[in-house]
This record gives sequence, structure tokens and C-alpha cells, in this order.
Amino acid sequence: MKILSVIGAKDTGKTTLVTRLIKALTDKGYKVGTIKHSHKGFDFPGKDTERHRKAGAKIITGAGKETFFLSPTEKDIRWIISTIPFIEEIDFLIIEGFKKLKFANISTSIENEFTIKKVDPFSLKNEEFKKLLQLIEKRTYGLLLDLNCGKCGFESCEEFAKAKIKGNADDINCKSQFKKAMLRINGHPIPLNPFVQEILSKTITGMVKSLQRKETKINKIEIIIRG
Repeated sequence: MKILSVIGAKDTGKTTLVTRLIKALTDKGYKVGTIKHSHKGFDFPGKDTERHRKAGAKIITGAGKETFFLSPTEKDIRWIISTIPFIEEIDFLIIEGFKKLKFANISTSIENEFTIKKVDPFSLKNEEFKKLLQLIEKRTYGLLLDLNCGKCGFESCEEFAKAKIKGNADDINCKSQFKKAMLRINGHPIPLNPFVQEILSKTITGMVKSLQRKETKINKIEIIIRG
């Protein structure tokens, strides 16, 4: 899952650009998810959910044709990102906001060291947008957890990220992304290299198979251990 942040000052077209990117990536066959950063709440004023929250509910869940989870407390962005694969497998995660985080970003105003390109969403022509889309496909990367394993050819995750942003690692991807196994301790994702992921996957899968009463295909195993 590659991550792209769209950053910029208020009223500079972030949402306009995000919606255009979602449609374009979806049209190319990618599965896309989004995260919206807000300094305000996400409650539904006047609805039952607001009454639940005010009564003291620690989490409010809506279930029906659509599903949502609403928590009255702020969650760490890495926890949110690492939770998404448990809900839906996606190819691109587009984040609107979070300008201080070290994700590849497109800026609509002020650039930083992780900016792929600065654009004006309101005047972005189709040809320019197509080139922007190509840059996003090549220069974005997943959640980096400072494992610094060196398997990508760079000494550190940050060095890899900056090379990726500048176009010096277009054909290189992080080798320690979540593929076989994910580990979180107290809600924080722990970096695992491919070898450790393979060991965990085979060990736990073998254990679960021995517990099954009838043979079923295993697509995903979820375990929570409390101390």
C-alpha cells in the first residue's frame, strides 16, 4: 500500500485534487483509500451518534449498508494506517493533510523536503495531470518504520524516502512492507523484515491448521494477545 499526502493551506484546492486523484487512480484499476485530517470533530450533529458520544461511549459504530467507526479520542496516524489492511486491502492511501509527516506529498502551496511536486489544482490541465499521476505511481512508498534494514540499497529508510521523492529510486521499493505478517505492540506497528514475516506466517499458519476441525482455505489470520 503506497501512501500519498496532499498538503497545503486552506482553500488552495486540496480536496479538489484529492477527488481527481481518487477517480484517476481508480480508473487505472487501483484500489484507493483516503484519510481526511481535521482540526474539528467528525460527529453527526443532531443524530443518534452525537447522543451516544455525549452519553460517554468510547467508540460509536454504524452498521448497515455502510459501516463506520467513530472514536472520541485522537489516534496515532501510524495506528490508523496499519489498521486499514485489516479492513480493506488497497493499493493507494491518499491522506489530505498531515503536512509534518514524512510521506511523499503533492503540495498546493508550501513545499517541504518530501514534496514530489507543487501544483495549482484549479488550473491543472489534463496533460499536466497525467504526468503528475505518473510521478505519483513511481515516487510514492508505503509506511516506513525506520527499520533501516538496508535491503533497498540505502543506509536508512529516510535516505530511501528522499531518493524516491527526487526520482533516484523509481524502480526500487521498500522490501520490508507488510506482505506476510504484521506485528503491533500497544497499537504501534513494529517493523519486520521479509525473513521474520515469513517465519511468523509459516509458524502461526501451521499452528492454526493443526487446530482446525475441517480443512478450510486460510486467507488471513488475526490474533490479539493481551499482557
